[in-house]
Amino acid sequence: MTVKAIFENGMFKPCEPIRLEEHTEIEVTIPATAPSDADDPTGWKTTEALIGFIDDAPADTAEHHDDAYLGARR
Repeated sequence: MTVKAIFENGMFKPCEPIRLEEHTEIEVTIPATAPSDADDPTGWKTTEALIGFIDDAPADTAEHHDDAYLGARR
């Protein structure tokens, strides 16, 4: 069961009625939120985090970018 709730005054308050017996123990999972654009308005932090994430990539993929592009058009 998935339940939407609001956290208020130190308690989770369901947005809709829930049929549970009093004192039923439940487990609450709070999903991680995506970082806001305010932390990285230009996207450079995100871009820098991607540098080197492919272990076997060529050292400089951009060096031969035009070769592949022009080769396909010739």
